[in-house]
Amino acid sequence: MPVSCIFGYMKQRNYSVHVHWDKRYPKKGTDLCPIQLSVSIAGLQFKIGLKLYANKEDFGKAMSGKSGSKDVKELRSEIGKYIAKAEGILEVLPNPTREGFQRLFKSETDLHRSDKTDVTFLFEEYMLNLKKEERFKSAQNMNHALRSLKKYRTPLYFEDINVAFLKGYRSWMEKEGNSATTAQIYLRNLRIIFNKAIKDGYLAKRFYPFDDYTIGTSAKSKNVLYPEQVQELFHYQPATLRARRAKDYWLFCYLCNGINFKDMVYMKYGNIKGDTIMFVREKTKRTNSVANKEIKAFLHPEMKRIIKVWGNTDMSADNYIFPILNNYPTAIEREKRRKMIQKIVNEKLRGIGEHLGFTVPLVLNLARHSFGTNLKLNGTPTSFITDALGHADGKTTMHYLKSIPDNHIKQLSETLLK
Repeated sequence: MPVSCIFGYMKQRNYSVHVHWDKRYPKKGTDLCPIQLSVSIAGLQFKIGLKLYANKEDFGKAMSGKSGSKDVKELRSEIGKYIAKAEGILEVLPNPTREGFQRLFKSETDLHRSDKTDVTFLFEEYMLNLKKEERFKSAQNMNHALRSLKKYRTPLYFEDINVAFLKGYRSWMEKEGNSATTAQIYLRNLRIIFNKAIKDGYLAKRFYPFDDYTIGTSAKSKNVLYPEQVQELFHYQPATLRARRAKDYWLFCYLCNGINFKDMVYMKYGNIKGDTIMFVREKTKRTNSVANKEIKAFLHPEMKRIIKVWGNTDMSADNYIFPILNNYPTAIEREKRRKMIQKIVNEKLRGIGEHLGFTVPLVLNLARHSFGTNLKLNGTPTSFITDALGHADGKTTMHYLKSIPDNHIKQLSETLLK
């Protein structure tokens, strides 16, 4: 069955594939030269190596179709397989590019021979785009999901993934000692790839399994610091410079609408407008998500103090507020630096938390969870908290809100008849 029929559409041919014998690079001491494919996609031409070598005479015989030796016949057969694979890939790719073609051509996927659609390639394409957008953590999570799914089932095809597969994978994850939350995250990543495969024309909608299967959400609540504990931390005076900096970084994240440490690190002075600091979360700024919206926070006097103590002295609009990423020019270097500083800060915070007798580990993430929960305790509507945290909807917000502790329930009860 032709590839174009398998995927449910016919595509206008705007490509060509030719075989090329490259006499410029003979194998040392021989007359054997490499054989390449010359590919043209919508006017863009490039070549790709085939791991095949031949002398000029054998190459000519193989390409002419004339009878020849056993080696010539094998060469002709191999060249034919490569041409068929190249044409099959170009037929099935909705919007073929040089990069996409090369990645799929070098993979083990044999699209022109199979009536099923490989999951791995589309995962890899999606991860590549995430890395281009400098969304390295999202790419890493996608990679973890792919490795886990392939460990459960190999080879992995979209057409084999149905409700029974999803239920089986979920049970297998639990038996392997993984949490329900991890399984949910990996299944959400798989759902993203399914949606992309259908949108881009790789897969028919009838193969979509998530209409009949609910991934669910974890009911596990987050650790938080309640107002009394935040006050203890605020008044605590660390003994070392690094510990003081760690405490101030936590307070800045807490006061700035519970932002993630990554958001704080990438903030620039241009985000400050008078007594307001405005930003888009690093997690969503390169996406089309509805959560990709500008968040506004009041520049609390304590935040101004923290900037004055720890911030860059050059307050130009394009300068980072904090000097964590100074002199790190590439995205990979900046992320490596950010993770290293975050690890150091969390180590210092844990020591502070232990000294104060906190029952939960004091780490940067607690700033976000604590901000949302303490607004809730103050009677703030969930819709406002959702906007302040930059969430797309209230469902996500609810997972950040810890249950009200017993002493606060008692206080609320005592006010009912007042």
